[in-house]
Amino acid sequence: MIVAEGTELFVGPRTALLQLVRVRMAVAPAGPVRAHVSGPGLRSPRHGGSLVRGPFGYEVPVDVSEHPPGAVVPAHAVVRSAAGEESCSFSLAVGSPGWTVHLVGHVAGDAPFDALRAHLDLALTDHAYRFAVTSVELLQPYWDTFPQHRSVLLRLISEGRVEVVGSESNVVGVPPVLASLPPGSALAVSSLGEAKRSVYSSFLELRSSASAPHVMLPVGSSRSAPNPWVTAVHHDWSARYTWPRVICSLPRDYYVRGSVPVPAAPPDDSPAAVMASHAARLTGSSFPSAALSRAARAHPREAFDLRSDVIARSAAALTSTVDSSVVVWNPLPSPCTDIVSVDLPVARRVQVSFEGSVLPTLVDGATVTFLARDVPACGWRTYELAEGGDGSEVERTGPSPLVGVLGSRSPSSGTLSTVVEGSPAGVSLGPVTPAVTPVFARYWLHEPAPLGGLPVNVHFEVLSPTCVRVVVVSNGADFSGVVRLSLPDGWSASWTEWPVTLPAGGHVSADVRLAPPRTPGCYPLRATVEGAAFDVYDVVLLTVPEWDSEDPVEVLWVASSPSTVSVRPGTSAVLRVVMASGARGDLPLQARVLSPRSSWDLVGPFCVGGLLPAQGRTSLDFTVSAPAWARPGSWPAVVSIAAGDLVRTTPPITLLVTMPPRD
Repeated sequence: MIVAEGTELFVGPRTALLQLVRVRMAVAPAGPVRAHVSGPGLRSPRHGGSLVRGPFGYEVPVDVSEHPPGAVVPAHAVVRSAAGEESCSFSLAVGSPGWTVHLVGHVAGDAPFDALRAHLDLALTDHAYRFAVTSVELLQPYWDTFPQHRSVLLRLISEGRVEVVGSESNVVGVPPVLASLPPGSALAVSSLGEAKRSVYSSFLELRSSASAPHVMLPVGSSRSAPNPWVTAVHHDWSARYTWPRVICSLPRDYYVRGSVPVPAAPPDDSPAAVMASHAARLTGSSFPSAALSRAARAHPREAFDLRSDVIARSAAALTSTVDSSVVVWNPLPSPCTDIVSVDLPVARRVQVSFEGSVLPTLVDGATVTFLARDVPACGWRTYELAEGGDGSEVERTGPSPLVGVLGSRSPSSGTLSTVVEGSPAGVSLGPVTPAVTPVFARYWLHEPAPLGGLPVNVHFEVLSPTCVRVVVVSNGADFSGVVRLSLPDGWSASWTEWPVTLPAGGHVSADVRLAPPRTPGCYPLRATVEGAAFDVYDVVLLTVPEWDSEDPVEVLWVASSPSTVSVRPGTSAVLRVVMASGARGDLPLQARVLSPRSSWDLVGPFCVGGLLPAQGRTSLDFTVSAPAWARPGSWPAVVSIAAGDLVRTTPPITLLVTMPPRD
């Protein structure tokens, strides 16, 4: 028994195309197989050569030139083999030639270094291979660690064989066509035939929604080496079929050459971005691009702190010219009616009034809650506070208005409660440099790129126990500065200070010969590059073997941390973590407090820094502070401490807000 059906595959010269009909047989016959297809306006050779079984079965070329694409023609297929003659009738849907399938290899900018290098190597060895670097704004770790690959990557970009996808702000300095890459096919198959069938199936699925005769199929995983079948499909398909073309390609080939509309980058419509945009436009303040870019990739707690800071600064800038006790801002693109809560510096009996009319007001301690009606889109309303209700005289609550922002902070009600101080126009609406410096060169082990980017970086390459290489790279403009080595006690080096001058995007290296002491132990060696807006350092741990002991040297540990930190509303306490080291050199530290979302207003800052002395101890302090309106409760927390590539974590800590004492 045989089954015949039309395909979208075409062979032959473009001026005399033949559509392929695939014929499948229940049992593959021995010996040669010949077949032909007949029907109104259909022609195929009756005595053609024997057919070779292809990835889609036996493929019979048919002349369908008398019919337009999409026509359905009654057809009859006849197959002759050593087993005899078999035939079947079927409806042949005339295909549409002229389609192109763009196979896009891709790798994320923060993929493992081996994966990025594998894509580069394949592009250098097979001229047909192309790939996209997605999330290119995260490429900086690879860019800094392997500066010798920069020229290769830039050359491939200029040749149209590599494309960057992601943020406009990236270390490559090439503006991307796309902000992100759509999902594709893992192409997890075990043979070339399976790979071609998978690509063809994806083509049939994607073309139904295509606006032009082009479809794009990202292939493989974004965090692994190139898919092993992508170039094989490219070469084998081109040798077999005329249409559809299946080629290794780039996103820009699909969008630009295929005249496909390029999707716009999704705007940042967070309340922080909207508030900052209005504040920058109306007051002349600097838009906080660096802070919002960092927030998009940071730990959720840090993102919360950054966006809250932007909202507070923006609201303060906008409110600085408003003469009122309470200002409610609406950053949303449509008018909004919502519950607003603002927090007084101290508990008072007040009522809210609007245009002389007293509004229903709920006062709970220091928190005042009321309904703000019809706050204009991207605008504000002003309210006054009346003492005692007797009618974030009307009396001011302080030197600056209270400010409430709709739609920003609370996932349940969409309201924000905060008190901010007024600020003059023309200031930055967000932080522009990292909160904790110096910055660890291999920051990607613990966090995204530093706030504002990394204009210069430094790293070690260990060549031998007594020789290291220091590499300095420039990621921005021309750079002039100095590299200083911090040697552990007892060590000497061929140099400890190295002036460097680099062109934009350049790199330079210098070897350091080291003379270790006789005393066994673990010795941190630091290189710090100075001269940019903030210092950057790398650290490597060198060991002097201790032949008379089998116990390894403990480099870093948590000496003490509290089990509980308790506060009452209106009070604060210190969460102190003490770190200790057995290393025979200083270690810079960064500590981050990790706790549930509902406690982020309670404990901070998110990150603190310190310097742990050789074989010594140091304290890292966070503040647990409960505002007057805080509710009793308890939350778990831990503190994660990083020293270079070492990470230690405290035992669980309970953050506790207790009931205030009764009068």
